[in-house]
Amino acid sequence: MKSKKTDDRSSNFHLAYIFLVLFFVAGITFLALSMFLPKKQNSDDDALSTTVNTTEQKSSSTSTSASDPAADKTPKQNEDGSDAAPDSINASITMNEISGEKYMLRITIYELLDSGSCELYMENSNGSSVKRTAKIIATGADSSSCEGFDIAKSGIEGGTYDFTVKLTSGEKSNTLKGVIKI
Repeated sequence: MKSKKTDDRSSNFHLAYIFLVLFFVAGITFLALSMFLPKKQNSDDDALSTTVNTTEQKSSSTSTSASDPAADKTPKQNEDGSDAAPDSINASITMNEISGEKYMLRITIYELLDSGSCELYMENSNGSSVKRTAKIIATGADSSSCEGFDIAKSGIEGGTYDFTVKLTSGEKSNTLKGVIKI
């Protein structure tokens, strides 16, 4: 016959084992959910106001809003499902934000281009303007990007800027537009 002390130890061992199994299952569930659920965008910077407009040459304008992340990252397609017009660069603005003491603008190009340029022109209502140029670089087997634009906030006047990025590679081109409050 088992003593009461042995039964208590066995019971405590079973409880500890059940607790560990439940803890492990909860941890695995949390990790799985955090990997598959979309992350919320950080809206801490109230000074940031972003609207993105994309205009393709030789076609009508398409407008997307930064409040719909899927809209500005999805490559443009024609009605037949093929990519944008052959003479247009298929691209979108993937970052348009203030980070620390600099303004950062990133462009993703949804096709492989090994040369070309991205010309940024920003202007605010006071007439203050900024102009920068970056190279188009291949970033993967089927994608490219502008090298990126990092502009120190101290180097430009505060305010709301309308900006235009002109992408050019050979005979192909596209113009992306948006707004940023600095």
